[in-house]
Amino acid sequence: MQKSLSDLVFSNRFYSLGAGFFTPTIPQGLNEPYFVRTNPALAAQLGLAMDIFDHPECLEVCSANRLLAGMEPLAQAYAGHQLGKFNPFLGDGRSVLLGGIDTQAGYVEWQLKGAGKTAYARHADGLAGFNEALHEYTMSMELGALGIPTVECLALTAGKNLVYRQGFQAAAVLTRLAPSFIRFGHFELYYFERKYSELQQLSDFVISHYYPECLDQPKPYAAFFQRVVERTAKLIAQWQTFGFVHGMLNTDNQSILGISLDLGESAFNPERQGNFVSSPADEHGRYAFAEQPTVGLWNCNILARALSPLIETVDLKAALQSYESSYLTRLESPP
Repeated sequence: MQKSLSDLVFSNRFYSLGAGFFTPTIPQGLNEPYFVRTNPALAAQLGLAMDIFDHPECLEVCSANRLLAGMEPLAQAYAGHQLGKFNPFLGDGRSVLLGGIDTQAGYVEWQLKGAGKTAYARHADGLAGFNEALHEYTMSMELGALGIPTVECLALTAGKNLVYRQGFQAAAVLTRLAPSFIRFGHFELYYFERKYSELQQLSDFVISHYYPECLDQPKPYAAFFQRVVERTAKLIAQWQTFGFVHGMLNTDNQSILGISLDLGESAFNPERQGNFVSSPADEHGRYAFAEQPTVGLWNCNILARALSPLIETVDLKAALQSYESSYLTRLESPP
């Protein structure tokens, strides 16, 4: 039976972690919104009706003007290394996690990007410009078509609001879907703050929901880290296979599930030029195409340090040593 949005049963499992992990946030809606792009194929995977995007309710939700029953909107707290330097003051500055639903393929979280200022926005406006949002929508669709794990976009909306991004353009909101938006930087935050009980709580949460097979291992935390390293290596091998350049591969943009996150500055590099850089902010080529495999391992080393209160050094080193073989195995596999 095909469903409307109001038929979906939302919850927010991340909310169960407690107040130290997020800030409740009401999204800021667009004025006079309209759909720019919609993803009927993804809607069908969710069991939604074919005409779902014709319903005013859908436009209201995807433009941050309406919440559905069960949604508990929040902005997540995290830290991260940006261009190699640690920044403890990050978090979802312009993204709001609405909650998630159970599907045949598993739990899927809904997040609005560009939904206004949050507690972690600092001096930014928390909004997304039309051009960047359209680029991210397009890139996510292209990655998905290539079979590369990625955040998926259900819809892109814009409105009469204007934002200044090297000139005025329409404000936009992306409705992004993923099993989880947890990043390496989440773990860095609690390690940096020496909140080791919260670090363990977060690790237990991720293992329980996303790596349950690790619970049967003699060392669950070590097994969890091993799998994260392997997934990260395989993801970047797929990027290299298809000439994809993320552009800003900070640890706060590195998924704990090995999926492609935050594609606003990404690009394809058809000629496979090693020094190709897609972000103007990357002045020294840290995240150039040829550097991505090394950066992925560097990021895993940062995660290893963050998890060191839970995992013995010998096990961290063993997991890190598996990165190269996982990368090469996936790189040599047929696309």
